[in-house]
Amino acid sequence: MKFRFPQPRRVTHALRELARRQPDEAEEYLEEHHEEWEQLAETVPEDAADILEAIDEEGAAELLTGLPPDDAGEVLDEMKPEAAADILEELDPATAADLIEEMEPDQAADVIGALEEDERTAVLAHLEPEKAREIERLLVYEADTAGGMMTTDVAALPIGMTAGEAIEALRRLHDELGSNLTYVYTVDPRGHLVGVVPFRELVFARPGQGLDELVIRDPVSVTPDTDREHVAELIHRYHLQAIPVVDHDGLLLGMVKFGEAMEAIQAEAGEDLAVMFGAGEEESVFTPVRESVRRRLPWNLFNLLAGFVTVFVVAQFEDTLARYALLAAYMPLVAGLSGNSGAQAIAVTIRSIAVGELPRGKELRAVRRELAIGLVRGTIIATVGAILVAATVALLSRGGPADPGQIPVAPAQMAWIIWISMMIGFTVAALAGSSIPLILRRLGLDPALASNIFLTMTTDAVGFGTFLLTATLLL
Repeated sequence: MKFRFPQPRRVTHALRELARRQPDEAEEYLEEHHEEWEQLAETVPEDAADILEAIDEEGAAELLTGLPPDDAGEVLDEMKPEAAADILEELDPATAADLIEEMEPDQAADVIGALEEDERTAVLAHLEPEKAREIERLLVYEADTAGGMMTTDVAALPIGMTAGEAIEALRRLHDELGSNLTYVYTVDPRGHLVGVVPFRELVFARPGQGLDELVIRDPVSVTPDTDREHVAELIHRYHLQAIPVVDHDGLLLGMVKFGEAMEAIQAEAGEDLAVMFGAGEEESVFTPVRESVRRRLPWNLFNLLAGFVTVFVVAQFEDTLARYALLAAYMPLVAGLSGNSGAQAIAVTIRSIAVGELPRGKELRAVRRELAIGLVRGTIIATVGAILVAATVALLSRGGPADPGQIPVAPAQMAWIIWISMMIGFTVAALAGSSIPLILRRLGLDPALASNIFLTMTTDAVGFGTFLLTATLLL
């Protein structure tokens, strides 16, 4: 099989699918058709990155080093940092450093940060001193902050320039800045941010017009320690393509681009999902097994202890279960449905917190809303459930109980047990699902922090407990 250019999209789609299904065959094909691989990487580095992520690290390293350095750098820019780091660790530090040199500073810092410590030190030692210092400055910042997301390749020009002089300066900077020319930032002689000039305004300005006439002063900006959620919120709110990052004295450090902000939102959503179930917030399929076990095991142990709460509750009704064995068949029904209802409430609440829709002043209103939803749904589901349970009990009880020692349960009695316990279960699930993230936030913790584990413990204990207590009282 031979792929034919010039149809790079079709070619890369086919190769990407082949790499995901049969990575060895994709690797063999690319090695045999190196000219096509080079053309593919040059034309669509995003798809080339997907292909390298799908095949094994050793083969990916060989393919990457066979590319021209600038193309290899673009492909690395498009890869997930952990996957790129795994490939670079297959190379000697000098070769890895040569590839890092071709990357954008922010992406290079992410990849360097994902390397093992000894490998990181060796690669930094082989970089050009200026590039190494730039990356080390970025490595100081946490990955989930503006500093960790920003690029230092920004168009920063003195406020005293004219539009014509600025255009000429940008022509000289074009190769260095690449796509980072959406905004031109103006600075004073000491490098402090004065304002921003949209590139479009600069192009259409008269050559002799000063930047001080075009500049938008006091633009929206963030500091390096600003949380990535807030950065994304500002970019979205003000419809920005990038946002400048300044230190506490107003010195321009870099900017966070729109694409980085969108990736941050996706990463935050993924982390919230992982944390909700007790996994590590920064864990991925590339995380070492030992580290994943260390992050997950405490919550597994907590989940085990939480399960004993439910065991203790059920054990209090041993006599009831011994006399009415039929109850055991319907017992999981209440806990399962209320657990699902609570999970929906918790998902809506965490999402509202994440996108800034739920300030502290509206917390009680949000809980009341979920409670109302829980009561309405509980009434409907409990009524339908009671009718279905009554019908199934009537069918199951024909001919009397299989065990003569068992006491039969009338369909109407079981219907009332289901209706009451479901109503209580849905009410508690709504309260727990909406309250747990808010309580965690009040405590200064991540609202998603293992919230599903706390919810499951609550809905199981209440679901089983109310079902068996209602049965004990009515039978």
